[in-house]
Amino acid sequence: MPASRPALLVVAHGSRDPRHAATVRELVARVERLRPGLAVETAFLDFVEPSVPEALARLAAAGAREVVALPLLLTRAFHAKSDIPAVLDAAS
Repeated sequence: MPASRPALLVVAHGSRDPRHAATVRELVARVERLRPGLAVETAFLDFVEPSVPEALARLAAAGAREVVALPLLLTRAFHAKSDIPAVLDAAS
């Protein structure tokens, strides 16, 4: 992975319904197909693995030095304003 290119971390809410994770993973797979060479990981806040720290660890192990976190949420609610920034701060 080029050192100058940030990796992408897609952060979704998570759900007990397996269709949610399948939809998120398909969307991320499309991004990977459209942007070959871009390091992309998916993480979930609740119910589904990997967690944000686990996904960040995988990106770091792959050589990522910078990561852009993209909240994949329908609204700018509590998770986007509080949970995602807090878990990213704790992992750095």
